[in-house]
Amino acid sequence: MPAEWPAISIVVPSFNQGPYLEQALRSVLEQGYPRLELIVMDGGSTDGTVEILSRYAPSLAHWRSTPDSGPAAALNAGFALASGEILGVLNADDFHLPDALATMAREWVAHPEADVVAGHGYFATPAGDLGVPAYSDRWNPTRFRHGACVLIQPATFFRRAAFERAGGFGTQPTLCWDAELWANLARTGAVFHDLDAFVAAFRLHGDSITGRADLLARRRRDAREVFERIAGHPDTMTDRLQHVFHRLIKFSRHPGRMVRQRLFVHSTLKRWSL
Repeated sequence: MPAEWPAISIVVPSFNQGPYLEQALRSVLEQGYPRLELIVMDGGSTDGTVEILSRYAPSLAHWRSTPDSGPAAALNAGFALASGEILGVLNADDFHLPDALATMAREWVAHPEADVVAGHGYFATPAGDLGVPAYSDRWNPTRFRHGACVLIQPATFFRRAAFERAGGFGTQPTLCWDAELWANLARTGAVFHDLDAFVAAFRLHGDSITGRADLLARRRRDAREVFERIAGHPDTMTDRLQHVFHRLIKFSRHPGRMVRQRLFVHSTLKRWSL
């Protein structure tokens, strides 16, 4: 047990995720982490979210419910209010697993050189039942550039100093704000560390940004723009072949794992990939 637990600030971006929000909040608050700051930035929900936040207000460091320009803007505003040394994002429809924060804290204490710590998680059903494991990849800039290095977002925490050095989240609207942040952290010299532990659940459902079929094309376009900014030029035919090559290599390393994930995605969202 650390002599002094690092202060952790978690920001929850929220918009009309009332059916899931309470589980997200409880998954953080019920861990009893001694130096926790929980902040909720809601974009003006009309589905009962405000009533939930009002009930939990005594346990929240800050919360608001006003229109915003998207998750990245809400997160920047939330982290501007935060005071923790270690920062994390928990979408309102995701949740942390028991002992997640203590597990993370011990890893930060053991690896003071780290700027980003990425653990593993689970894909969960709309009802919140854990499904198949979802693994963060060991950070590799080349594989990330080609879409074959994925960090499980709710299982990834980052140091405040690195976040500020990277300039926070991008100001342009994007559905891939998390990948954009990983790219900016890497560009500004962040040290990535992988944690071999399961700390979060990523809920799949049809009303989420990831789950909505009507946003799939835009999400892929936004991801391509992030990768193109890393490369410094639009995708070429060589780049596209490299994308395929690196993803095939990733699949070949863990074919059973990858097939199980795709089967779970299909059974939940009725499509084969995210």
